[in-house]
Amino acid sequence: MMINHPFFTSPTTKRKGRTLRMTLAALCATALCSSLPACGTNNQASDETDTIRVAYLSTANYLTTLKDASWIDEAMAPYHVQFQGPFNPPTDAFQSVMAGASDTSSTGTGHFINLIAQNADWTAYAIEYYDGDSQGIVAAPDSGITSVADLAGKRIGIDTKGATGDYVVHAALDHAGLHYDDVETVELSQPDFQAAFTSGRIDALATYDQNLAAAIATPGAKLICDGSEYDSKNVSIHMVASSFANQHPDIVKKLYEALRRRSDEAAKDPQFIYDAYTTFGASDDIVNQVKQFDVPHIIPLDDEGRALLEAQAQQYVDFGFIDAKPDIAAHSLDCSE
Repeated sequence: MMINHPFFTSPTTKRKGRTLRMTLAALCATALCSSLPACGTNNQASDETDTIRVAYLSTANYLTTLKDASWIDEAMAPYHVQFQGPFNPPTDAFQSVMAGASDTSSTGTGHFINLIAQNADWTAYAIEYYDGDSQGIVAAPDSGITSVADLAGKRIGIDTKGATGDYVVHAALDHAGLHYDDVETVELSQPDFQAAFTSGRIDALATYDQNLAAAIATPGAKLICDGSEYDSKNVSIHMVASSFANQHPDIVKKLYEALRRRSDEAAKDPQFIYDAYTTFGASDDIVNQVKQFDVPHIIPLDDEGRALLEAQAQQYVDFGFIDAKPDIAAHSLDCSE
């Protein structure tokens, strides 16, 4: 199950996007000043603060589902969490942090890699890991596509070049022994996904989470492959302004512990996650499909967590998304220590 994704079937849905070009235009590339990238200006929180301000996203990730947890104050003591938003992910949330109005937000690991490859001032502190079955490629109704091999010569809808949908296409084709040039990718704004998918403008859609669930639920559509089949390394990540991580590592670690506790609860009963989807406008059909996806769990940015990001960063170099692997260690905080 991914985070930070819109429902393309609802007019009240949120806009997603691991949209590198859009987001990087709002981000300042800053030089690294210490073991954590600390010299950015995207957070001006006071050294005396005992509060971490969450750019609360209109998606069902663990930061979202944490908002109404009655135990959060106890879990964070002596610190506090203040939720700002909800924001449309990720652009509005990032802008909130960049403006100094929030301290932390969430995105996908791929988008995080894109950002720090440009020296953007973020530090990851928790990975929301799952097996990848909530991202994949769905054949449009009446397309005649029944396998990845059938995609050759076809038009595949994606969100943006270098974003999650494009990653899905690269990874799935590579796993199947096909080349990216064997298909035509069509960039779409996410509100246009449904119309393009059902009108014949595209033959398949490469997407994730609610968008994937909605595509699968479309009459006549067929799931061709999902990330669990091509060993997707693209999961979700929680990140904080690096200046805040430098000034308040204990608060960040407390929030990590709260996310881990919420993750343990979800492992026993994930209903509160599905309730969050409903709260933010998902239809019953979409929620029922989301219930089939793997429930994510929180892992730290320890050696194993950083190795996961390193492997995906190498994929991003191989796919041509970035020129060189960024310094993962300089942009991560191991809260398990």
